[in-house]
Order: sequence, then C-alpha cells, then structure tokens
Amino acid sequence: MSKGISPYRLRQTPKGQLMVPLYADGELVNVQLIDAQGNKRFLKGGQVLGAYSPLGRVMPGKTLYVCEGWATGATIHAHTREPVACAMHAGNLEPVARGLCERYGHLEMVIAGDDDRATPGNPGRTAANAAALAVGALVLFPAWPKEAPHILTDFNDLACWYRQQGGHHE
Repeated sequence: MSKGISPYRLRQTPKGQLMVPLYADGELVNVQLIDAQGNKRFLKGGQVLGAYSPLGRVMPGKTLYVCEGWATGATIHAHTREPVACAMHAGNLEPVARGLCERYGHLEMVIAGDDDRATPGNPGRTAANAAALAVGALVLFPAWPKEAPHILTDFNDLACWYRQQGGHHE
C-alpha cells in the first residue's frame, strides 16, 4: 500500500479499490471504497454516522483508540498493538466514541486526532477535542518536528514522512 501500512484484512474490488468495512452495533452497515489515487466514497444508502472500521479486538485492559481515517488507524494499531476504531471523518469521531462507550461500558479511550493545522479552524483538532470531552477520553495529536511540512495532518502522514527521512518514529 502506498501509505506504508499493512492492509490487514481489507479486500479489493476487481477494479483494485480497497474495501473498508464499517460496522455499527456489531453489524456491517457500509463499505468505504478507496481507489489507487486515494479517492474515497461510501456505498449509497449505507450508514456512516456512528459507524467505524475496527482494527484489533476491544478487550478489558486494552486502550481503545478512535481516529479519523483507516490508514491512520492502521498506523496506530501497528505501533501500539491496541484496538482502533476508524471513524472515517472528523464529524464522526464523537458519534463513534459515544456508541463504543455505550456498547462496551467503561474503557480507557484515546481520541487520536488529525491536526489540520493548514486548514482554518483546524477541524480535525476541534472535533477530536470535542469527542474526547464528550466521553471523558484522552486526546492525542501528532508531535510535529520543526522540519515536517505543514501539509501533514495525521499519524500516518507522520510515519510516512519519518520513513522518507530514513528513520522511524516511536
């Protein structure tokens, strides 16, 4: 994958699009299709609000991360080995976090937000902070090195940038 991550259990359409499954209350409710150029779309009529793509299993004693995109979630899961719920966009962070709290009860949750620092109002940071406040979760954002370009917005961008620099991040 061009994002430098494992595809885990994602499948591809005959046209080569990645199919990211979205679940709500344990049921498959939609699929996000991602083409080779990174264009994304959901299936018409499928649920998006409150739906997420899971990586790993939610279990007692594990920290659950909630993030925006699937590549970000796969990066977080690869580096932490903790379960991740990919909410697919900033406006879905809070509904997903609330739904997971209702489903699993008390668990340690971290909202791993995008940092849309080049976008007025920084919608990723704003939505992540609101979601964390709504459910009593911790919130985490990428720690940008001074030389990191401002177009980078999430944990996958940061991991890819580090690899391009010839290193890795911890």
